[in-house]
Amino acid sequence: MDLLSGSVRVELTCRYAERAANICAGNRVDFRDMKRTGENTTELTVSIPGYVKLRRLARETGSFEARAVRRRGAPFVLWRLRRRYALLAGLLVCAALLGLSTLFVWQIEVTGNETVPTTQILAALKEEGVDIGTCILNIKNKWISNDILLRIPELSFITLNTYGSRIRVVVREKTPRPALVDPDVPAAVEARTAGIIVRMEVEEGWTVRTVGETVDAGDTLVSPWTPLGRGRMSHARARVWARTWHELSLQMPLETVRKTYTGEEKTRTAVILGGKRINFYISGGNPQANCDKIVSYTPVTLPGGAVLPLTVIRERFETYETVTDTLSEAEAEAILRARLLAVLEERIGEGSVTSAEFTSHLEGGVLTVTLNAECVEEIASERLLTDEEAESYKTAS
Repeated sequence: MDLLSGSVRVELTCRYAERAANICAGNRVDFRDMKRTGENTTELTVSIPGYVKLRRLARETGSFEARAVRRRGAPFVLWRLRRRYALLAGLLVCAALLGLSTLFVWQIEVTGNETVPTTQILAALKEEGVDIGTCILNIKNKWISNDILLRIPELSFITLNTYGSRIRVVVREKTPRPALVDPDVPAAVEARTAGIIVRMEVEEGWTVRTVGETVDAGDTLVSPWTPLGRGRMSHARARVWARTWHELSLQMPLETVRKTYTGEEKTRTAVILGGKRINFYISGGNPQANCDKIVSYTPVTLPGGAVLPLTVIRERFETYETVTDTLSEAEAEAILRARLLAVLEERIGEGSVTSAEFTSHLEGGVLTVTLNAECVEEIASERLLTDEEAESYKTAS
């Protein structure tokens, strides 16, 4: 605002610096950055109307002198250019184009989505006519939101908020419904993996295995057919824990290669103007083999957040050298042991590891570590049955 309205750095000559401040305050002249520059001189910054008032007071009272030291701001620039008509016309055209550009969409931002891809939402917006370069006046928020909710059933809410040339799309996703168990659909509880049963909690169905028995993957643990009286078919439900055994192996070379950056950098610049890219360099590709490419996109915005149809692209190339590191066998084994335990914990879920034994083998500079572990984990898995499979359970009983 100071640059737009203009300001003047004024030197007041009077006997006391306090008198200069009193003169401004007594005549309602706002000032700032007051600084004493000499025995009888003080500098301060005022607005253009304030400077005019100080000059008038100086002439009327004769008790001080006011002299402009520096002038800055748009009014002074335009005054110096008052006879350069072509330049003024160019400034006016530029200002008109900037104002006109704020009527079009130059940036779309999507927030609030977690499972629905941003590309899917942007594609739906494009089909509704909302894309880069679309006139903001033609965007009907309510109609577009309703149509997109029909196109993307995973969304429960969507709205388009306009900030100058930028549109922020705020979405909310539907909360998935919990899986409902249909008691009329027969299902059997089977073993997900082999093991020795240690505990069973049967909610529905007929138990066909007992604690202490050994089962293989796919064996029936709880049957949906209850052979009491006339018999009854149900949806079997149970939780079954068993002792299981797992064998996992991982490998790692003792010699590894890593990057070491040399500090040498090269930068290239390009712009995207109205959807078209303009490169300010001749040759493409990486300038040399061993370098990383980091690309940054910076939209050009006006004060207030209005986005212009101009994006600056900076490509930075950082040069590196490859360095070979050699791990000791103990260091590599410790790393592989930690990774194997992490893989095992992910596999057994809420289960627990009762014992673990590691063996290692080094051959050709590659270390192999094998984990043999005994665990207690839940192995029950429900499987819906077809009509033929349900009849087979009845016949078997």
